[in-house]
Amino acid sequence: MTTTTAQLFSDAPPSGRARVVESLKGPIGSIGVTLAATIIIGLLWTGPGFLSPSNIQIVGVSVAIPLIVAVMASFALLAGVVDLSIGSMVGFGAVIFNQLVSAGLDPWLVAGITVVVGAVVGLVNALVIVRFGAEPLAVTLGMLTLLRGLCQVIVVNAPPTTLVEPLYDLTQGAVLGFPTLLLIAMGLTLIAAGFVSKTRGGRKVQAVGGDPRAAARAGISVSRVRIAALVASSVGAAIGGILYVGQLGSASNVLGIGLEFQIYAALMIGGYSITRGGVGNPLGGLFGLLVVAGITNILNINFFDPDYLDLIVAAILIVAVLVDRLRGGDSFE
Repeated sequence: MTTTTAQLFSDAPPSGRARVVESLKGPIGSIGVTLAATIIIGLLWTGPGFLSPSNIQIVGVSVAIPLIVAVMASFALLAGVVDLSIGSMVGFGAVIFNQLVSAGLDPWLVAGITVVVGAVVGLVNALVIVRFGAEPLAVTLGMLTLLRGLCQVIVVNAPPTTLVEPLYDLTQGAVLGFPTLLLIAMGLTLIAAGFVSKTRGGRKVQAVGGDPRAAARAGISVSRVRIAALVASSVGAAIGGILYVGQLGSASNVLGIGLEFQIYAALMIGGYSITRGGVGNPLGGLFGLLVVAGITNILNINFFDPDYLDLIVAAILIVAVLVDRLRGGDSFE
């Protein structure tokens, strides 16, 4: 590591031209070029309809909830801990919300309960990882299995149908042709990006993920940062579960299976690292998800077998990792 944590906080901001050059050389520049290439391929292969309002609506609806979950989970990655339980937490949050609302409880009260459950799950993960020093992958894999098992126990037969009109309007509505939920998710992404890149709190998260020992020497509480990041990750997943019920009108016991891998693949394509904390930006996560959604949409329009999506995403992911290594890793190091 050539840049110390103390230098991170004291370096003078670069000029505007230098920022543009560094952005194009960095992870966001790479994924931005990939997104542009995806759009061009979509236009050439499927025609102008690729950017039609109806198609944007389809892609936007499919991306919005995973984007919200991804943005919140990205804080854990930045802090140097991987939360594999987010997909199961999405399913568990959706099952809790759907079952309690269908039992007659007030939807807003149940939404609050679901968010609190998400926070508790995040605290349990944080307690075992931070307090007892357990391996994050093992702990959150165990939580993934536990939450998935609870979903199977709670939903034995066909799940009840739930219609919460304000939630349905939020998840299905549009403003000037753009899905309302996607606009909210993009707004959340911009706020998160500003927090990470422009605030002292965001730099603390990066410092903890980049080098926890140096961060501790600089007076940063590594434990508090990682606890907050893991709670944010689980709360984001719980909110995602609530939104899925609003979008789908129900919650089966298989909702969210594999979602963690889709999200982390998109985040890695967007410049995050599973093995190195302190690298990545929520904007890269947004572009990564849009690339995957764009490729999915191109395959669907051209009636390709959906199994090809995994092959293409895997190829892009491998190329992204190679480009990152050829670049010498993120500039934070």
